Amino acid sequence: MVAQPSLSQVADPGPSGILAAAYDRLPLAVLCVRDQAVLYANIAAASLLEAELPGLIGAAWAPLLTPPAPEMLDFARMAKTHLPETITLPGVCCGRCEISVSPAPTGRAGDWLLCLRPLQPASGAILDQEIILSNLIDSVGDAVLVVANDGRIIDLNKGAQRVFAVDREPGRGMSIWPLLAPTLFEGEDVLPEASVQMLLRAVPRSTLGTGRSMVLSRADGISFPGEIAITPLPLPNRAAHLVTVRDVSDRKRIESRLERLVLYDPLTRLPNRVKVLQHIERLIAQAPLGAIVAVAIDVDHFKYVNDFFGHGPGDRLLQAVSGRLGGDLEEGDLLGHLGGDDFLIISATDDPAATIERLARRVEEASARTFLIDQSELFISLSQGIALYPDHATDPSNLLTAAQAATYEAKEAGRATTVIYSERVRDRRAGRLAIETDLRRAVDRGELSIEYQPRFSVEGHRLLGMEALLRWDHPEMGRIPPSHFIPIAEESGLIVPIGNWVLETACKQARLWTQAGFPNLKVAINLSVRQFRDAGLLAKVVDALDTSGLPAQNLELEITESGLMSELDRAIDLLEDLKRIGITIAIDDFGTGYSSLSYLKRLPIDLLKIDQSFIAGLSENADDRAICQAIVSMASSLGLETVAEGVETEGQLECLREIGCREVQGYLFARPLSVADFSAYLPHQRV
Repeated sequence: MVAQPSLSQVADPGPSGILAAAYDRLPLAVLCVRDQAVLYANIAAASLLEAELPGLIGAAWAPLLTPPAPEMLDFARMAKTHLPETITLPGVCCGRCEISVSPAPTGRAGDWLLCLRPLQPASGAILDQEIILSNLIDSVGDAVLVVANDGRIIDLNKGAQRVFAVDREPGRGMSIWPLLAPTLFEGEDVLPEASVQMLLRAVPRSTLGTGRSMVLSRADGISFPGEIAITPLPLPNRAAHLVTVRDVSDRKRIESRLERLVLYDPLTRLPNRVKVLQHIERLIAQAPLGAIVAVAIDVDHFKYVNDFFGHGPGDRLLQAVSGRLGGDLEEGDLLGHLGGDDFLIISATDDPAATIERLARRVEEASARTFLIDQSELFISLSQGIALYPDHATDPSNLLTAAQAATYEAKEAGRATTVIYSERVRDRRAGRLAIETDLRRAVDRGELSIEYQPRFSVEGHRLLGMEALLRWDHPEMGRIPPSHFIPIAEESGLIVPIGNWVLETACKQARLWTQAGFPNLKVAINLSVRQFRDAGLLAKVVDALDTSGLPAQNLELEITESGLMSELDRAIDLLEDLKRIGITIAIDDFGTGYSSLSYLKRLPIDLLKIDQSFIAGLSENADDRAICQAIVSMASSLGLETVAEGVETEGQLECLREIGCREVQGYLFARPLSVADFSAYLPHQRV
């Protein structure tokens, strides 16, 4: 009994995988040779040559085979002709046999696969080789076809019947070309009798497990992606090839889903930042290339839409905006959604000026008409920033950064406008970054302080309290206006720790003044939207009161309308908790937001602060007077007090008295004062 060979014993293995299993089980003698030595032999070869398998591996092959003439064993010639030769096996009882040669499936030139078939069968049972091969390939899950050199299918397994939609009996004898030729040889005329060598030229290497696939066809004409391997398979009576096909349709579908998750925004289905960067990188790699125009687009005041209508309508607005922006783009333009309300259009061009004009006009047209969202008409504007490759940036990431920096400038310039990136834009953005960096250290360095602006009654000018106003004295730049650093603090999230510091500091200072003989003074502190959304706000307010010893009735918290409208039910619960403690609640800058009576009735608030923009023209502008009158009347009907901000003239004060406003603050009475100045100011006031 001859032992089964182990390919692991061979220094440089020959056949492997499916073929190794096939060769080991075939009764046909198979040798793989390299140079002058035997590289591999199956069990049948050891039996035919009457040799022990371990001794056969590595032995010289020439003494084993005796041809009629030495030049007949020219393996390259034999493989090319596909014709068997007759040789004699020295000292072997079976004597003469036929030898067929084909290139070995090792991937190395000069390795040959020899198939030996005795002309006089050796003693022993003759196995049904076709049945063995058929059963063997049926055990394989992939599609396996045994194909003759003329391109005809000798056999196909169950996997091939499923993948190619063809039954076994009709499949046997049919040409393989209708299944493979339409895609592998697109545009070429492939005759039904074309040699399998043409297939080997099209697929020289196996793609199984490599991730590389090609489009193949079923018998009914339906295409599918598949990986393929083609390997010689010597049969007793003819040369053949084993064609293995793996249907990767499911894997491709999974890959496509993963790609959409990784590279596309799920809300708008537009390319996301990663995909946009990849696209720009490909454009840069193309040559010749004139320029790339990047247009960054931002929806102005989008947070107000989310705050007032909710995130669902806000999402639908973003979908509508993406549809408008992408509606009339030219071929080659790419529209992406970078997140939030930020969009980007990328266009490669040889005429940057014309492309900028075209895209800018497209953006303006997208916002020219109102949007109908959930039966509500919304009018929005779009700010856009434009940057060019290679003028403003030479890599994808910096190109996006430049375009978005220009967008920020457009928003700061009044929104609904277009800004092209420049050195000025770069310097301003660098300045903002420097301010953010310094602001992070300002509290620890003692650069932040609070000034207090007095608030008075209209009648009698009695001092009622003061509003705490944040100030920043930079060691190098001097005093930085709140309008410059507060928006940066909001964007960066620094406003939360800074706001908590203001709360704690103002409560401690107000407590000192109440202890100094002014027990009725009320300190008003502004809460940012981010602070108001902080889940720990209530605990922080309670802690600030406890630590400072300030009575709750001496604290007033001011929040803007937009801050209240975000998650309205939560806002109502929080305000009710604050009011139960005894804190006064005010709506700041009233009149600039929604000013809806329906939501005011639901909010547990105490007073409205009329924005100073309405006060400035109060004594000359009838519209401003009418607005202020309406606010005061509405507040009165709801049992709320009103405070006018920014009162600077006697005329404004007189108008406020006439319309019934009872509290005021502004430069007419006092500017914001430092702690020392306010302490000196207090004894001279009626409290």
